[in-house]
Amino acid sequence: MAQPKNLPVPMDTLVMNGDSIVVYVDKSWEFLDALNFDGVLNTELHHLVTNDTNYLYKQDWNTEMPYTYENDLSAMPDTLWLCTVDSGDGGFCMPFDGQVMSTFKYRGRRFHHGIDIDLEEGDTLRAAFKGRVRYAKYNKSGFGNLVIIRHQNGLETYYAHLSKLMVTPNQDVEAGEVIGLGGKTGRATGTHLHFEVRFYHNALDPEAIIDFKNKCVHDENFFVHKGLFDYKAVSSGKKSSGGSTKPVANKDVKYHKIRSGDSLYSISRKYGTTIDKLCELNGVTRTTILKIGRVLQVRE
Repeated sequence: MAQPKNLPVPMDTLVMNGDSIVVYVDKSWEFLDALNFDGVLNTELHHLVTNDTNYLYKQDWNTEMPYTYENDLSAMPDTLWLCTVDSGDGGFCMPFDGQVMSTFKYRGRRFHHGIDIDLEEGDTLRAAFKGRVRYAKYNKSGFGNLVIIRHQNGLETYYAHLSKLMVTPNQDVEAGEVIGLGGKTGRATGTHLHFEVRFYHNALDPEAIIDFKNKCVHDENFFVHKGLFDYKAVSSGKKSSGGSTKPVANKDVKYHKIRSGDSLYSISRKYGTTIDKLCELNGVTRTTILKIGRVLQVRE
């Protein structure tokens, strides 16, 4: 059978650093298991947010574009639960143990979508979680040398301004694996790591997940809700969901994941609230059957 004209012609299959790669006659190559990879690492979560009519978010496996503006999570209809770390996924590793210089906030008229961590040229940078590299190249929009890793927990992490890239697209990495060296490429006035966390292309505050002081994640459970993306409504000239003209994260908002034996009564007692309040916050009634795994908001 003739090879389609728009596809490269394979020449050989080799093993490099424990991974099988396909080498093409034009001297290009790619990882063997990436040939039919659709980008999905968390099947259950991806099926929900791409097929449920309440979401219908889009996310492909694009190794040439850092992110898109197709999904607006500031209008999320419900809360999603993620497991940030799992014993089988290698846990968490700080990308770099340095001082935080700038946080997730407005800087003048522009919003800073990540955390800046101080470092020296050539310092070693590591993957925060286990995952697969989606993007690893020089970005002309300001990131400079940029690595993006998609993780099993549903998140993507961004590592920008690197002086050297040490991974390639479609490469699997472990938490703590070296991915590059620190620098000041792109639109950077000094050497630092610009670190972002995104969920379906929407940036969220890394400090909502990571305790940068104690070098760990806050909790193995993480709840994604529209309040994390209020800054998007403000930056587009709209008011946030709370009617404020400034993006203020409500750190008092709390959620509860339904477990076997839970009832609205037991949950209300646990969190010092009322059944009526739980019904109001979650659009349920006193007779609603609580499905195990559902997430309820228990405090505003």
